[in-house]
Amino acid sequence: MLPRPQPDTLPSVARRMEAGRMLVGGASVEAVADALHLSVQTVRRYKALVEEGGLDALGKMGVGGRASVLDRAALDWIAEALQGPARAHGFESDAWTNARLRELIERRYGVRYSRVYVWQIATNLKLGHALSKSRR
Repeated sequence: MLPRPQPDTLPSVARRMEAGRMLVGGASVEAVADALHLSVQTVRRYKALVEEGGLDALGKMGVGGRASVLDRAALDWIAEALQGPARAHGFESDAWTNARLRELIERRYGVRYSRVYVWQIATNLKLGHALSKSRR
């Protein structure tokens, strides 16, 4: 099983802590949401945690969870796939999107992850930039 990254090194935790520092510094919920591209609801939840237990409470939020079923070999395979064209895996163009990576992981490993978790996998692999924005 892959060793889990330390929670304080995850981009999502860094952004959460920045939101907390902004709130402690007097920024409004709306200003924090806008500046960090978070939902107002999320920032309100962060604000409640900070008011109750300070930045430490915010830092401990979400620590734990279950380990990924993807082992190091699977993550290496995903990283290699992301460094090549999506077309090589049966998609109609070379661009990688979150939806395509989700589909590839499901086809190859039989697990379906959320959009957010797939983004986190790509980010942890230092390949988040490989996922282009989907055009709606």
